[in-house]
Amino acid sequence: YSRLFSRFSIGSDFALPEFISNKWLLALRILTGLVSGPMFPSVQSLFGRWAPPFEDSALLGLVFSGQLIGSIVCYSISGFLCVYGFDNGWGSIFYIFGGMSLLFSSAWFYFVYDRPELHPSLGQEESAYLNKTVRCKSRVKNIPWKNIWSSSAVWAIVVAHTCYNWTDLTLTLLLPLYMKEALNVETESNGLMSSAPWIGQAISMPLFGRLADFIRSKDCLSTRSIRVLFQTVCFVFSAILFISVGFLKCDQVPLAGFLFLFSGVIWSLYIGGFNVNHVDIAPKYAGVLYGITNTFSSLPGFVAPITARILTPNGTQKEWQIVLALCAGFSVLGAIVYAIMAKGEIQDWAKYEDSSINERESLNLKERRAIDGDCETV
Repeated sequence: YSRLFSRFSIGSDFALPEFISNKWLLALRILTGLVSGPMFPSVQSLFGRWAPPFEDSALLGLVFSGQLIGSIVCYSISGFLCVYGFDNGWGSIFYIFGGMSLLFSSAWFYFVYDRPELHPSLGQEESAYLNKTVRCKSRVKNIPWKNIWSSSAVWAIVVAHTCYNWTDLTLTLLLPLYMKEALNVETESNGLMSSAPWIGQAISMPLFGRLADFIRSKDCLSTRSIRVLFQTVCFVFSAILFISVGFLKCDQVPLAGFLFLFSGVIWSLYIGGFNVNHVDIAPKYAGVLYGITNTFSSLPGFVAPITARILTPNGTQKEWQIVLALCAGFSVLGAIVYAIMAKGEIQDWAKYEDSSINERESLNLKERRAIDGDCETV
């Protein structure tokens, strides 16, 4: 593990403090994943209770763009901190971003509430609007585990989420190393160059989320068709870009930066694909579903670096081409499986006990806009 860790460091002169063994480092990294894992399911669960049906993609796109802005800031300044920061450079990265996490946690506890009716500063007009449009307001008591695990709609999201994360986590963890070994980018510039995909995502994700909701509200396509369309374009064009990047030369660094930026734009289409599909098929259990799919999709987080280490023993461009081709292969696999198995409507096991709500959810989008407002009230 120490050899793997040292090779995947941006700087070559980083050394672990003497009082921290490699085993403790591994344990701390595992604990970091354990305590941060519930964050994304919690966000999905909140949107099941806060997001109106025709605004969920746009709102999720806005929220997840915040994560991307964090990645941009992190990559942009980490390269400089590694060289000029305190505590041997690398130490300053962990102290600064760890402190920012503590500050954000305080703000989260103050501003965030489980349901609209619990929020003390929510206006009457906004409260009435959410009460009329939000599909899920009840607490999750009995989870239909058997139906969830046997649902093809759930497994479609699992496969798409896992294939997407293989690419996303591969580049998150290894893009600085690829820029250094294959393209010979200097450490000071490496961080900024490596943030290019997330700059593209941060800009385009809210826009694509709004586009998905707009198409859905116009009843041009079914919810399933919209999710499959967005996810297929995301995966297929990502695969093409990964193959293309693998053939760039050291004197084509600006072009590499542009392609990585454009790849981020393409990746952000997933916000109108599988990401919001949890809320489509089971708004009441969106947090539970995301916890399941995110568990499977986290596996590439430790499998992808090990695989890349095996495939790139010498760090040559040809070896990195194999790594990028593998990412492209996972993208194609995800596109095929999701297109076949994805669903767009609320599944029977996720429908509410109230028969009027079940009836409402069975109406198509065109009929929803024509029905009386009382029928929209949950």
